[in-house]
Amino acid sequence: MATDDPQVVLIQLGIMLRRLREATGLPASAAAAHLGCSPAKISKMENGKQRIQPDEVSSLLELYGADDSATAEALRLAAVPKPRRRGTYRDSVPDWFRRFLVLESEATELLIYEYEVVTGLLQTKNYARTLLEAGSPLASHRELDQQVEMRMNRTSILTKEGALVSVVLHEAALHRVIGGNDVMREQLDHLQKLTELPNLQLHVLPFRPAATPNKDEAFIAKAAFVLLKLESTGAVVYVEDVAAANYPEDANVIQAYATAFQRLRTASLPVDESAKLIGRVAKQYSER
Repeated sequence: MATDDPQVVLIQLGIMLRRLREATGLPASAAAAHLGCSPAKISKMENGKQRIQPDEVSSLLELYGADDSATAEALRLAAVPKPRRRGTYRDSVPDWFRRFLVLESEATELLIYEYEVVTGLLQTKNYARTLLEAGSPLASHRELDQQVEMRMNRTSILTKEGALVSVVLHEAALHRVIGGNDVMREQLDHLQKLTELPNLQLHVLPFRPAATPNKDEAFIAKAAFVLLKLESTGAVVYVEDVAAANYPEDANVIQAYATAFQRLRTASLPVDESAKLIGRVAKQYSER
């Protein structure tokens, strides 16, 4: 993700420093001792919650034995100045969502479960604008344009080399009308076209799923979630609610979400049958 938003850059830098440290096998306490600070400060740095001075970055890069390429990139990120005023990117993205944008852009695999609306990566402009306007009724046209543009830019991961996106979309999302019949028909037509992408596996969880040996058809996930897999840092879970988001870090919790996704996908229709169901529902919007 190419951006000069200072908060996003801070998150990117923190992730990079954590990867370099873990690659050496050093604990956070060793990095803290090297800088003469507390492990808590290292944790805040690596999580993008505290600004890192360029000299601190240089010192850590030396400790980690970073190569020239990593050193140049880390120092470039560290040199991005604090904003004097809020820029357009900051205006369009809530603070709690920026970390997700960075993780999403760097993920090699995304496992997404959504039950009420079409997930953001698969939305059309009109569908996205309707949802964003409903979520921010006081936003100006300019702000909405920025938010829609940002959401559309995220879709590049669907064609990113080496990335895989697997989505389980509950059938309810196909029937809940967002923006009227024309918007819905456009959105479902778009979903059908997306099923042809080699990097995307789109499964629909039908209202009447077939029976499975483990009773997966009766398994319920009470919240939408995203499981992101990154090469160097493993899996991260993202769970969004009305006002913010959570990133569970406990390995057992992450495994529980991974298992939940597998069960939901097992109960879902295969990709080709999912596309056919989407097509049948799309026709209904033309007939109404």
